[in-house]
Amino acid sequence: MPNLISYPEKKIKAKSPNPHNKINQTKLKNYFLGGDYEQLSLLDSLPKLNLPSNIPVLFYPGCGVDIFTPLIYLQKLFPQLSQAKLYFNDLDHTLNIIKTCLDEVGITFSEKRNQLQFYWYNILIELTFVHGDMLTTINNLPNFDIYFERALRIYRQNYPDYEQTVFTKLKPKGILISDSGYTHLPLFLLPAPVSLSSYKEMIIGIK
Repeated sequence: MPNLISYPEKKIKAKSPNPHNKINQTKLKNYFLGGDYEQLSLLDSLPKLNLPSNIPVLFYPGCGVDIFTPLIYLQKLFPQLSQAKLYFNDLDHTLNIIKTCLDEVGITFSEKRNQLQFYWYNILIELTFVHGDMLTTINNLPNFDIYFERALRIYRQNYPDYEQTVFTKLKPKGILISDSGYTHLPLFLLPAPVSLSSYKEMIIGIK
């Protein structure tokens, strides 16, 4: 039988962000199914990327409680990165569970309303959680440097113009990361391992 991942919600007391947090690797791996965590090591073979902004903005619609996957992508693809702003969006209120996940692996954070600030290794992360529909959210966001998508394929079929909207909002030289779609857009594609996608359609492209 496949492993099951439980996401209990706990009341977590916010603390100051600590750049010296020691991440519990065993607990971190428990947030991934099967060999998904080990698959992320394939990113190490890809070229290291630059971004148009010193403090890049990443948008992740339909994030659910998946806090760690985009953080690992940031760490592996942008090793020079020291700070980033993340906009996580979902129809469900998952921020409290995300806080629990961070606490479980040993990451402290500060909190102000729907914003968290914490360190992922040496990267200072400012995460803003936006509750609501992804199309409304994307139109209200500033243009972003990184678009990150995972397991959203079925849901975004309701929005036939969504991929073009993403491309329009992505800054020139911005990075698009998705486990499906977007192949018709004028992007410079990196040799992304297809095993990183459950659809075998992984794309990492530069605008």
